[in-house]
Order: sequence, then C-alpha cells, then structure tokens
Amino acid sequence: MIEVHVVGSNNRDLYAAELDSYFEWRHRVYVGEKGWHAPFPDGRERDQFDTMRATYLLGFENGELVTGSRLVPTDAPHLLSEVFSHLGDVKGIPRRPDVAEWTRMLVVPSRRERGHSGVAGQMCCAVMEYLLEEGASQVGGVQELYWLPRWQDYGWRVHPLGLPDEIGGVWCLAAYFDVSEEALAGVRAATGVAQPLVVRKGAPDPFVPRPKVPPPRPGLALQRGIKQIG
Repeated sequence: MIEVHVVGSNNRDLYAAELDSYFEWRHRVYVGEKGWHAPFPDGRERDQFDTMRATYLLGFENGELVTGSRLVPTDAPHLLSEVFSHLGDVKGIPRRPDVAEWTRMLVVPSRRERGHSGVAGQMCCAVMEYLLEEGASQVGGVQELYWLPRWQDYGWRVHPLGLPDEIGGVWCLAAYFDVSEEALAGVRAATGVAQPLVVRKGAPDPFVPRPKVPPPRPGLALQRGIKQIG
C-alpha cells in the first residue's frame, strides 16, 4: 500500500524535493502525454491554482513518489470557476471552503494498473479519507467521463453541475461527490484498502478553516467565580 503525505502551506519546506518531483511528473503527464500546454522551460507544470491555498497529497511506495493530487477549496479561484465555468451552467459553481476541487491527479506510468486495487484506487481512498478527517462536505471538479463507472463502483453519490462538453478531444463533466463515512467505506471495499493511508508530518494547516473560539471575558469569568463561591 502507498503512504499518502499531506503537504500544505505550513509544511511545504519539509517536502521541497518531493513537490518538485510531483511538478516534474505533472509536466511529463499533462504536457508530454496529454499535450495540454506548450513545454515549460524548467520542465515543471504549474498553473495559477498552485497557490498557498492548495493542498497536495503525495503518494509514496518505498520512499518513491508514485502518485499525487491537488486539492483547492472552492472559495478560492479554481479551475472550474476560472476556466471551465460553462460546465456549471445548470446548478452553478460551488464557492465554499468545505467543498474541495480535486485536480492534477497522476500516477507514474510504471505503477498504472487496470482495476480498482492499484495506485489510482488507493489515492482515491486517501482523498476521501483526508477530506472526511478535515470536515469537507464534497469533492469534485472537471471529470473526464471515463471515470464515471469507477465512481459508481465506489458507491459515490455524483452531483453533476451541468451538461458534458468536449475539452481537448475528451468528453468532460463538472461533478462533485459527497464526502461521508459511507463514501470512504465504499471506496475501501472496492479497492481492498483496509487501513488508513494518510500521513501528516510537520502539522499541515487544516483544509477547512477551524472556527475561532473567542477567549472568555475576564469580567464574566470573575462573576461566575464569585457566584460559585457564594
């Protein structure tokens, strides 16, 4: 099984080399294989959504990077809102901190397998595991249609936002899935993953902001203390 490390703005210095490797693999996959962009001079694929609001899940086998994904909260600018907003013409684009856009998932060619039990399926488990722990409500974004049977096999509830469209020769759909205990159980059952995969090192910042609890007012605390004494 892979180990999936959480990389956010607070702990990126611990993963500088690993993130660089992820961006390099993104260039190989999204530029070299898919032809989405002209080559970047440094051989690393980055876009305007690789900001400090992005969280990366990097999957390792025996210390070697084999897969990665990017998650962006939808209250920040994201791929669907800024580039492919027409895909959400029916139900609109989500703009909430507890809804995550999931993009730039890749698996290195040597670890690509058919079926649900491979590295790609394990990364899907890790994404659902992580977002459930973080208190997210949904995850999704621009989906290539050939992924839909996989989501159905996982038992994930798919919520389309609009009609499909052809993008770069591939039919795509904007859709989100519920983050829930049932969704995690479904993907684990389909992939055969029986244990947690997510690793947190260096206290990564939370994906969904935690509510701030105001400190107690000294006067009120004193009054309560006096009342209890009396």
